[in-house]
Amino acid sequence: MWTKSKSATLSLICTRALIAIFVAAAICLPFILAGGSYYGVRAGGGILYLGMPAETVLAVYVCAYASFVPAVIALLSLDTLLRNIRKDFVFLRANVKCLRILSWCCFAIAIVMLCGWPFLSYVLLFVAAAAAFFGILVRVVKNVIDAACEIKDENDYTI
Repeated sequence: MWTKSKSATLSLICTRALIAIFVAAAICLPFILAGGSYYGVRAGGGILYLGMPAETVLAVYVCAYASFVPAVIALLSLDTLLRNIRKDFVFLRANVKCLRILSWCCFAIAIVMLCGWPFLSYVLLFVAAAAAFFGILVRVVKNVIDAACEIKDENDYTI
């Protein structure tokens, strides 16, 4: 039977797998795009090389690495949040902090994608809009958890 604990464990496993995938992608990106040449010096020969000029490869590097940092920070924050939830510590100030970090990381990714779309593709506009939407959604959840923490703190002080 599927339980709350199994669900939290599955979410934790998926989060840690995504962290590993992001780190591996950050390490392998030069070999995937430009066949091992770093920062677009030699555009060609990579697995995903589609006739991109060196400037486009450089823009992909900048957008990818600039978004890897907040994405990994968000995943690490999500990992902490899930570990707390798995221990049945839901209404904690630490969870509010994790949600705050997660929302700011979503907004940072939205800004990076907005800065990159003139150089790459209009698809990045949709990614930026989705990241901003998730950032707002996480902010709302953060505010709800924060209000619940205040109510919990008040109830803890009453006899």
